Amino acid sequence: MSTKTELKTLLHNADFKRFFVIRLLCQSGDGMFQAALAALFFFSPESQGTPAGIAFAFFVMLAPYTFVGPFVGVFLDRWQRRNVIVVTDSIRAVLTVTIIVAILVAGITPLVYVLALLALSLNRLLLSALGASLPRVVPEESLLVANSILPTIGAAATGIGAVIGVLVGLLVPAGNTRDAASLSLAVLVFVGSIVVAVGFDARRLGPDAHELEGKEKASARQIIFDLKDSVRIITRLRTPARALLSMAGMRLLYGLIFVSSILLARNYFASADGTGLGSFAQIIGVTAVGFAAAIFVSPLVAGKYGEHRWIVLCMSVGIAAQLLVAVTLTPVTLLIAAFLLGVATQGAKIAFDTIIQQDTPDDYRGRAFTLYDMLFNLAYMSAGGIAIALLPDTGLNQPLYGIMALGYAAIAWVYRKPRQPHA
Repeated sequence: MSTKTELKTLLHNADFKRFFVIRLLCQSGDGMFQAALAALFFFSPESQGTPAGIAFAFFVMLAPYTFVGPFVGVFLDRWQRRNVIVVTDSIRAVLTVTIIVAILVAGITPLVYVLALLALSLNRLLLSALGASLPRVVPEESLLVANSILPTIGAAATGIGAVIGVLVGLLVPAGNTRDAASLSLAVLVFVGSIVVAVGFDARRLGPDAHELEGKEKASARQIIFDLKDSVRIITRLRTPARALLSMAGMRLLYGLIFVSSILLARNYFASADGTGLGSFAQIIGVTAVGFAAAIFVSPLVAGKYGEHRWIVLCMSVGIAAQLLVAVTLTPVTLLIAAFLLGVATQGAKIAFDTIIQQDTPDDYRGRAFTLYDMLFNLAYMSAGGIAIALLPDTGLNQPLYGIMALGYAAIAWVYRKPRQPHA
């Protein structure tokens, strides 16, 4: 059966359509929430527009994905997943309302950071519940197609939600009211997700009663042991390990330029509102266009010439982007570099994902992507730490941009030859 036919079949499946809508609402709401946090932590008058302040905000926003992710599967194999989705989004809505009240009453306080950390931790549980539920609403022969389209569409929904959140923020005068408006929109989307999820029977998404019988009780120690075992196997397989490390290196480089872009928008190319949010919205918008272009181009180029050549080409585009801003930095060249890095980063990510999926045995694939999530976010948090040492408050360090071009060149050199999976 062709992919086109399988897609048509999926879209005629009522349970899949309901599941699809839940995922769109969950991830678009998360995009709005994260955009509001970014505006609150990076671009509000009260926030600290310094590398250290941004690094701390990065930790708050990314730590849940890094340290909670490996352990959530224990609970998803023991709780009804429909209830996990409903309860999690309900708690996220309550936490978001509490954040709104807190910033309207007292502004940015430690309480806001704690509440944001809790809400983002719950998002990891929610996404894992959706991933574990997919086989219950999709026929086995259609799982490959569903797994191919849902992450891409989900990521697009997060991006669209973030753009909507930023646009709403720009329509409201700067201050606590702006932050409250963007967060209020996220609350509405969370509530919509709850309403749609309640349409499923409580047991529809599993696990079944017989799946719970005789199941060994997993412990944190066992989970850590499984992760160590997966590292050993993936390292022995070589190509998945190389893809994971290359992805982490690329994300470290992109994280550095991302932090620099925040500082440049806020402190160097400040927009008319004085907070830099308008300038940063332009950077994010152009980067999103680059992401979208990569989604369409990657299957064509990688399918014809192979993932390794596409990675080399993407890294070459990254080199060009870094050299451009290293030589001359203006609002126009920054936007051009943002587009090029959007294409390079998303295009290489698609190739890395494909290599890991194809070259990792099925019984280790889930743990491989658990490691993927951990490395992905550790790279971003490391970028925040490096930024403290290397970036001034303006975010301008053109020699560093040139050095980062060498980093992209190193990844391209690693993929100069076709991959040869270990038997």
